[in-house]
Amino acid sequence: MEAWLVSERILTASQAHLAQREASRLGLSFSEIVQKLGLVTSEELSRFRSVRGQLRTASEFIQEGQAEGQVLSLRRLSLDAALRAKLSAELCEKLVAIPVAEREGRLWIACANPFDLPTIKRLETAAKQPIEVLPASETDIRLAINRNYTVSDELYQAVGAFLRMDAEALNEQSQDDPPMIRLAEQILMHAATREASDVHLHPEERFFRIRLRVDGVLEEGLLLPSAIRSALTARFKILAGMDTAEDRLPQDGRIRFTIGSEEIDVRVSSLPSSNGESVVMRLLDQSRLKLELSTLGFSPEQQTQFSDILDQPHGVFLITGPTGSGKTTTLYTLLSMIDAEERSVFTLEDPIEYRLPLIRQTQIKEEIGLSFASGLRTLLRQDPDVILVGETRDQVTAELMIRAALTGHLVFSTLHTNDAISAVPRLTDLGIPPYLLSSSLLGLSAQRLARRLCPVCKEATSLSPEEWRALGGRQVDAAVEVCRPVGCQACGQKGYNGRISLAEIIRMDGGLQQRIDDQVPTLKLKQYVQAQGVDFMRQDGLAKARAGLTSIEEVGRVIQLTAGDLESAGAAIRDA
Repeated sequence: MEAWLVSERILTASQAHLAQREASRLGLSFSEIVQKLGLVTSEELSRFRSVRGQLRTASEFIQEGQAEGQVLSLRRLSLDAALRAKLSAELCEKLVAIPVAEREGRLWIACANPFDLPTIKRLETAAKQPIEVLPASETDIRLAINRNYTVSDELYQAVGAFLRMDAEALNEQSQDDPPMIRLAEQILMHAATREASDVHLHPEERFFRIRLRVDGVLEEGLLLPSAIRSALTARFKILAGMDTAEDRLPQDGRIRFTIGSEEIDVRVSSLPSSNGESVVMRLLDQSRLKLELSTLGFSPEQQTQFSDILDQPHGVFLITGPTGSGKTTTLYTLLSMIDAEERSVFTLEDPIEYRLPLIRQTQIKEEIGLSFASGLRTLLRQDPDVILVGETRDQVTAELMIRAALTGHLVFSTLHTNDAISAVPRLTDLGIPPYLLSSSLLGLSAQRLARRLCPVCKEATSLSPEEWRALGGRQVDAAVEVCRPVGCQACGQKGYNGRISLAEIIRMDGGLQQRIDDQVPTLKLKQYVQAQGVDFMRQDGLAKARAGLTSIEEVGRVIQLTAGDLESAGAAIRDA
């Protein structure tokens, strides 16, 4: 295993040596120690098992036949009733296995340990037909089992237990009662299984609503009696280590719960409102994080530009966009591409969303005086080569960031602007002189997240050259083929499955530097960049719609194409 991980560049030779030494010292296996150290994911171990046994992984099997850029995963797989009937939920849970498909009389089963012969024999006996095993991570299998066998039923049963209670019984419920504990657990499990990014506990005048944000869209949710609002809120506050007696002030906390071999981190925020405390929980599932630019949806040209930026010895690179647009994930991906053994990498974050091996990450704590500015000032004395500043919020942070770049450091940060070029006037407004800004900037990027079309049910349609041009597409002579969402069992009738980035990347050149020095208006900066052939987010979105990765409507939703043009194009698609 050690040699394979090094050859695949998952581990460096020194990391493998360190893991081997720690495994001997602690009496653990090599596979256990690399997971505990966070050096290798369960998905990568699953891939090793597939190579060792000359087997396809479950992900590879599911992905077969899909076009480049289309993504299906085990944890998002929806099984029909006939396939679920092949193996019981109890057996799947016990053996950590789940049926994936039936082909030519054989049942293909995703299994956490494909080399355990007694397990394979039990699966074959239960299925009553020949089987083929596919290596998969325990976390993916357990989430797939929850999705297909148990989670919805158990959540609805937990909710139903309260709906059947009379008013007196509801008022007597406390945060420590078994039904309340079960309901809180099922809400978190349901959110993790649906791959929700956020859970909203939304107090209303007559109801208490549970809502999930899935693929960037907030769902209608489930209704609960308002009488249990205080008890359920208190249950989550207990899990998050918050003060249950304080409901007048906002609070923050953190919950960690385990699924399979992976731990999911949940950030909890409470806020008083007119109908009671509003609680929002953000799920940070590191097992779901794929730190690859191609997986995030960046085009080959964009990947080349990012790689070139990482090769620079010093300078500032900024990623802009609203909250929830994937900026942090992109930055983590860029940091993961840096050899942290040869270069000293530090981060300042608020909060630290994912732990990265060999990178020193610092949590900002404003209440004790550890701000981005004070942290960056100290960090410059820590001999860094690469610095990530989670967000540029004020003048002092911006000035220190520019100074760090001018003194030989590579600096990454984020900024809240609508597009990439708007970062220039934003930084000058913060007090950065244009001549310092132009000499320190390496480039600017902006991005949004659009929902991916479900590769199983998407349907092809077309736009006329005039309709395509009206949306901002380049001149074409024939109809342009795009796809629209339909909805099927695999995507929960949504028509979408996952998300993809829509981005623009602007690299600094002599002409842009001169225009920044001359304080040219933002519009003229944008016109210059466009004349250099840079694709803005609109063009990137349309290119991905044309590739069948997302829909025209979805591009319009996140980038705000012209309303009239979008309406006419949408009508054409619907008529088709």
